[in-house]
Amino acid sequence: MTTDWDVVVIGAGIAGLTAARVAAERGLRVVAHDRMSPGGQLVNLTALHDFPVPSGPELMTTLTAAAEAAGVRIGYAEVTRVRPGTPVRLETSEGEVTAEVVVVAAGLGPGRLGLPGEEALVGRGISTCAGCDGPLFRGRPVAVVGDDEWTAEEALELAGYASAVTVLVPGSPRWSAERAERLAAVETVEVVTGATVTALRGEGVLSGVAVRTGDAERELAVAGVFPFVGRRGPEGLVDGLPTDEDGRLVPDDEVPGLLVAGDARAGAEQSLAAAEADGRAAGEAAAQALAATAGSLRIVDPTYGLPPEEDDAAVVAGSTATWTDVALFTNSKPNATELLRGLGGRLQAHWELPELGFAAKDNASVPADKDTIDWLSQRFKMVLVAVGD
Repeated sequence: MTTDWDVVVIGAGIAGLTAARVAAERGLRVVAHDRMSPGGQLVNLTALHDFPVPSGPELMTTLTAAAEAAGVRIGYAEVTRVRPGTPVRLETSEGEVTAEVVVVAAGLGPGRLGLPGEEALVGRGISTCAGCDGPLFRGRPVAVVGDDEWTAEEALELAGYASAVTVLVPGSPRWSAERAERLAAVETVEVVTGATVTALRGEGVLSGVAVRTGDAERELAVAGVFPFVGRRGPEGLVDGLPTDEDGRLVPDDEVPGLLVAGDARAGAEQSLAAAEADGRAAGEAAAQALAATAGSLRIVDPTYGLPPEEDDAAVVAGSTATWTDVALFTNSKPNATELLRGLGGRLQAHWELPELGFAAKDNASVPADKDTIDWLSQRFKMVLVAVGD
C-alpha cells in the first residue's frame, strides 16, 4: 500500500529537524510535526555558549530553513499515538497518518517538582522558561531547581533580571566547569547543593518555598521558581515501546519502523551537539531502512558507443518513491534530450505528476556520474532513459 509519508518526524527541535533534513536529502517524503512551532525549546534560549550559532531563535531559523530547502514539510498536528507496524500508523489531531518510518524526537516535558498545588501556580510564579518569563521577575528574587547544563544556563539568564538567584541542586551539580565559573562570577547567584524543595508557599500566587538541606529546613522567600527536575519523556506515545524511569523511550530493533532521537531517547546526553548527532544518525537510519525494504532499479549507462560494463548494469537497491515519481535521464545528445523532454511532458500531464526529475551526462562519451545514478535510484521509482546519435 502507499503510505502518506516515507518518514514522519515527531518533534521539530534540533534532533527532529536534523533527522528530517537528512532523510529528505536522500529523496524521501518527510514531514516534521510540532504542535507549537519549529525549534522546540531552542526558541527559549537567547544565548548558546557551546554551539556555533549564538542564539536559540537563530539556530531554529537556520535549522528550519535547511529542512524546508531539503523538501521537509513542517506540520502542526499534535501526534497523540504511534502504532508500530507495516506501515506505522499515527493518531493525530488532524486524523490518522501512515508512514514507512517514524522518528520520535519529541524531547522532554516541562520540569516539575511534584508538589501539591504546583499546577495551580504554573504561570503564577512557577515557570520553565527564563527567556520567556525572566523580565516578569525584574528586581525580585527567584529560585532555580536542577543540576544540569540547562539549569545553569537558565540561572545565568535570570541573573540579568532578578535581584537574587538561588540555584537549588538536589545532589551535586552536573554542569561543566566553564558554567560553574560563570555562575561563581555573578554576585547575585548562590548555588546550594543537597537541597530539596519540600513545599510551595502562597495562595494563588507563589510567595516562597520550603527547602530542606541535610537535616535542616528553611523558608526561602522568592517570587518565582524555575524547576528543571522531573522532566519526563514521551511515555505512552508509542505502543509497545518500553521506557526508562524518566519516561524516555528505549529503542527496540524488534519494533518495526520506529526510531528515537534526541532527549526523548533513554540514555541520551542532553546537549545540543549530542541532539544534532542523534538526529543525523536517525535520518540516515531511516533512509537505510527504507532502502533495505524497497524494490530495486536496474540502471544501464546509456553512453553512446560504449557498451555498459557489468558493474554499471548491476541492480541498484534503494528506490523508495512511489510509481508516480518519474525521472528522465539522457546521455546529453540534443535529439535524445528533446525526445525525452517531449515524452516526459506527456507523461506528467497524463499522470498529473507533481514533479518530473531530470538528469543528463555532461558529455555523451563518458560514463554516467555515480552520484547521479545513486540519486536516481534512491529518489525515483521509474527512470526513463534516452540515447541518441
